Amino acid sequence: MDNMLEINCCMKRNVIVVRAETTLREAAAVIVDNRIGTLPVVDKEGKLDGVVHIRGIIQIFLPDFVSLLSNIDFVKDFGAKRLPATGALRKAEVMTVSDIMEKPVAVEEDTSLVRALSLLESHNLTDILVVKEGKLVGLASRADIGRAFLSDWVSSQHGKQEG
Repeated sequence: MDNMLEINCCMKRNVIVVRAETTLREAAAVIVDNRIGTLPVVDKEGKLDGVVHIRGIIQIFLPDFVSLLSNIDFVKDFGAKRLPATGALRKAEVMTVSDIMEKPVAVEEDTSLVRALSLLESHNLTDILVVKEGKLVGLASRADIGRAFLSDWVSSQHGKQEG
């Protein structure tokens, strides 16, 4: 197995992004429409400014007491409604991505998969952003990285069986 597989071998290059001035409602629509959970925030030049995760947007709509409970399995649904409260919807119209974006965890495109996976683990992320000289060039998920490891391993096993 190649010990230096790099993140650029498995990253997605067509990444959906938003700008800091995007409203939370617009960001939520982008997440829903594109079936994604990580939304990088870039400036006009494509430089990575931050990141918004689906959990950050959802927390705006959840009742405050839900975040205080560590184990809510015992409660069926808190009487939840299908739509957020009117106040939360108004807040989503006014708040922008810059209000909730986090500092991005990113790696350069020549970073090893082991390093990228280590960062995913240590920051409890599902996706890692990939940059080149500060500009966003890709995104790789745990699944993307896992498939790259498995693909390389499976290929090397086939070679041993045939040889």
